[in-house]
Amino acid sequence: MPETIERVPIKLKVNGKSRAVSVEPRTLLVELLREGLDLTGTHVGCDTTYCGACTVLMNGAAVKSCTIFAVQADGAEIVTVEGLEKDGQLHPIQKAFGA
Repeated sequence: MPETIERVPIKLKVNGKSRAVSVEPRTLLVELLREGLDLTGTHVGCDTTYCGACTVLMNGAAVKSCTIFAVQADGAEIVTVEGLEKDGQLHPIQKAFGA
């Protein structure tokens, strides 16, 4: 019989919106963002932490979300590529990806 993994409640702010979710301790931040919160702009491009496609801002610092467990982001402020837009205008980083 498979062992049940206990979920851990966490709170974080993502793109300015407060979120309270429960995650398995092994859940990566990138998985929470993409699969749990439907923020698919954050990508997993290489599975080796090399490419940076999973980069988000965590408390103002750039981090690779494929290297951080979601529970490590408890209480943090996260900004994804979707959250960079201001007043309906694309951020230069968003423009660069669209070029």
